[in-house]
Amino acid sequence: MASGAMDRDTRERLTAAARACRILDMEGHGDMTLGHLSVRAAGGAGFWMKRNRIGLGEVLGPDDFGLVAWDGNQIAGSGGRHSEWPIHSEIFRLRPDVNVVVHSHPLYASIFSAITEPLQPHTVDADYFTDVPRHEADVALITLKSEGKALARSLGQSFAVFIANHGVTFCGTSLEHAVCVGIFLEKACRAQLIARAANMKRSMPSRAVRKKRHEQIMTPAHWEHCWNYFCRKLDARTLHGAAKSEAVFG
Repeated sequence: MASGAMDRDTRERLTAAARACRILDMEGHGDMTLGHLSVRAAGGAGFWMKRNRIGLGEVLGPDDFGLVAWDGNQIAGSGGRHSEWPIHSEIFRLRPDVNVVVHSHPLYASIFSAITEPLQPHTVDADYFTDVPRHEADVALITLKSEGKALARSLGQSFAVFIANHGVTFCGTSLEHAVCVGIFLEKACRAQLIARAANMKRSMPSRAVRKKRHEQIMTPAHWEHCWNYFCRKLDARTLHGAAKSEAVFG
């Protein structure tokens, strides 16, 4: 099945996924050609994954995705497959509620991945999360299914996991959800690192208050509002002297 033979629903979904990639790049998740986003394919065939050799900000549409089977073979689409495909396959296997998986190296969250203290709600950005687990591995790249399974187990029922001294993996029930998780995780890490550097006395809400705040902000309506805002921001940015179809670089 060539890229051009995609059905209309798939093309529309991957057009939105390409936009999600550019939004993540715009919001600090770009790192040269590293980082990848995938969406679960219809019918259980596997997952559509951003092709390799291009950055998140260069993902322009459906032709920048390949269909990867559960065994790692690319069975449709143009471009090559990222070597860290097991991150995606094993999270999708473990979490039937997840439809989007992203791995990236945002600066502040990547630094925070080396820190063993928990993420605290210095700002409402951290209220997207209750606890963010941390995964330790003895490899630089997660390229084996066994390594992907270990990461998926560390993720558990959370929607984000720090990969120690490496970066983050996050996911969502939808593109809107996953994009919000990734962006607000980076903002929360940035806030905590700045607060720690300030070395001033801090006050944190109780666990009960944190649960209430989490329930207020982690909602589909909030994801939709944020997604639409990020889409408008991306459009405004690309209109500054560039065609809407042009790649966006961080």
